[in-house]
Amino acid sequence: MSNGANEFGVTFPQIRWIERVIRNHDNVIDVKRTKDILFTIERKYGDVIELVCIDEYTCGIIRVYEVLEYFESVNIIYVGGIWNGYTEDAKEYCLSSSVGLFNSGEIDGALFKKKYWDFYKRDDKGNPTYPYKVA
Repeated sequence: MSNGANEFGVTFPQIRWIERVIRNHDNVIDVKRTKDILFTIERKYGDVIELVCIDEYTCGIIRVYEVLEYFESVNIIYVGGIWNGYTEDAKEYCLSSSVGLFNSGEIDGALFKKKYWDFYKRDDKGNPTYPYKVA
């Protein structure tokens, strides 16, 4: 387990925050951290998810491509805190690729869902409420 530098410039406090969330999640059996920001998560459903922790105020499609190229087997891209988000194009691409794209306000709910990549918060009318940001 490294606490050193990583290719995406993610700080240690950000890494430790998501690690605590994952380790304390009711649907998680085991967690292993490698490459400083990559988490291999074994869930109670019997599946294994690879989550990469980045810290992007607005995660766009280009950043998604970079992450997926660097971490070929990743299933979830965690973009960081509640103030972080992603573009609509990035979310749509991830949905079509069965890759989760979430911030801290969404990750807990996603880890409970079998089809985690398709998780989204809903408004009172049942419509998705993604934390889109315009760069």
